[in-house]
Amino acid sequence: MTRFSYLLFLFSSAAMVHAQHGSIADAPFSTPRDVAAGRQSFRSQCAACHGLDASGGTVAPSLVSGTFKHGGSDEALFTVITKGVPGTAMTGFALDGREVWQLIAFLRSMNVARSAAKAPGDAGKGAQVYQTNGCARCHTNGSGSGGFSGPDLSEIGSRRTLAQIEQAIVDPNAYVDPAYWSVKAEMNSGQTVNGIRMNEDMDSIQIREPGGRLRTLMKADLARFEIVRTSPMPSFREKISGADLQNLVAYLASLGGSTAEAENK
Repeated sequence: MTRFSYLLFLFSSAAMVHAQHGSIADAPFSTPRDVAAGRQSFRSQCAACHGLDASGGTVAPSLVSGTFKHGGSDEALFTVITKGVPGTAMTGFALDGREVWQLIAFLRSMNVARSAAKAPGDAGKGAQVYQTNGCARCHTNGSGSGGFSGPDLSEIGSRRTLAQIEQAIVDPNAYVDPAYWSVKAEMNSGQTVNGIRMNEDMDSIQIREPGGRLRTLMKADLARFEIVRTSPMPSFREKISGADLQNLVAYLASLGGSTAEAENK
């Protein structure tokens, strides 16, 4: 097995684990450049049946709703693209793994952009909910201010569906990006240390401490350490609900969402 094939196997396995999230952020080859490449592949390989903007054609359905008849997970889309659907006009395409993932990234970007436009809440009121609940203490939203202990939300509307945004608010532990796993460690001296896990190798762990300072911990100097895979963000299930939750989701969906839709036209 070649190194590239092995990487694709690992990526496919990861997609199966996180398939329920249906997020381009969970798939390999999902950068803006990959989305652009996927758009070009779609227009040359798929547009004749599905329409130039993926909104459907005479023999094939729309692909922009985010709902797929034969499964909406990354794994299911990969299978449909490469193997086709028996008994239909959809045949399998002999594309390499990277091209398939780029096609999926393009479709996900279309789904996210369209879903943001359908947010039922009031984005203006959602901005007030964002401020009232102290979200800016940990997140930045493109305004030039905010905290950096949580993910940058400046373009969250172009990377997450409405359901994913809501889930992150009420159940942040449902999926935690490995970039936000944390480390709890005890030095041989007895000192306790904690921070966001930035990198790890055989001999050391690099963390970002709560104050923002980067620090390298040599494993030989640690009595014990633990990788914490839960989110540092508390659940807001009991604090934000009803109209406030819908408005907050609408506000977050508006961040970067219109940009993604414009780029896909």
